[in-house]
Amino acid sequence: MNATVTSTSGEMTILRIAALLTEAEQDDGDGSGFVVSFVTLTEAHVDASLRYLFSASGVTENRLGKQLYTELQDSIYRTWDSRYKWLAQAFDIKVKGQRFEQDFSLLVELRNSIVHGGGYLTTPQAAKVPQMIAIRSGLQRCLGLESHGRKFLLDDKIIVPAARICRNYIRSFDEAIQLKFPSFEVRLKTH
Repeated sequence: MNATVTSTSGEMTILRIAALLTEAEQDDGDGSGFVVSFVTLTEAHVDASLRYLFSASGVTENRLGKQLYTELQDSIYRTWDSRYKWLAQAFDIKVKGQRFEQDFSLLVELRNSIVHGGGYLTTPQAAKVPQMIAIRSGLQRCLGLESHGRKFLLDDKIIVPAARICRNYIRSFDEAIQLKFPSFEVRLKTH
C-alpha cells in the first residue's frame, strides 16, 4: 500500500467525483455531462489551490500587492496556460508538460468540445490539423473515444477513465505543490 498525500480540497473533489460515478451507474446518457462535471470540479480545486498559494505567499498583505493581485486576478484564472504560467513563474511549481497534465488537458479539450461544440471539435480546436489530430488520438488513447471527422462518438465507457484521469491529476497536482510547499494543507490517505 502506498500512502498518497492529498490536500483536503483535493480529497473532497475526489470524493465528489466518486459520488458522480455512483450516479453514472444509473444514467443512460453518453457520459458527456459527467466529463463536464469532472473537469469543472478539478478546475475549481486548481483555482482554490492557486488562491491558497497567493494568500500564503503574503502578496496580498500589503496595499500594493493586494492591488496588483486584484488587477491580475481575472487573467490568472482565465486559461489553463495562464494558471500553469503563474504556478511556474511565481511559485516554481512545474505542472505543464507532465504526463498527468497532458492527459487532463485532453479532458479539458473534450469538455470544451461538449460545451462549446455540442460534441464536435470547435473551430479553434480544428483550425490547426496537427492540433486536431493530437486531440483525437490523445482522447482515443486515454478514453478509447472514437471520432468521425470533427464529431466525437460519446458513450458511457468514457466515464470511468475520465474520472480516473481527474483523480490522478488532483493527486499529482497536489504532490507538485507539496514538493515546494510542504505545509500546503494536506491529510494522509492510504490507497
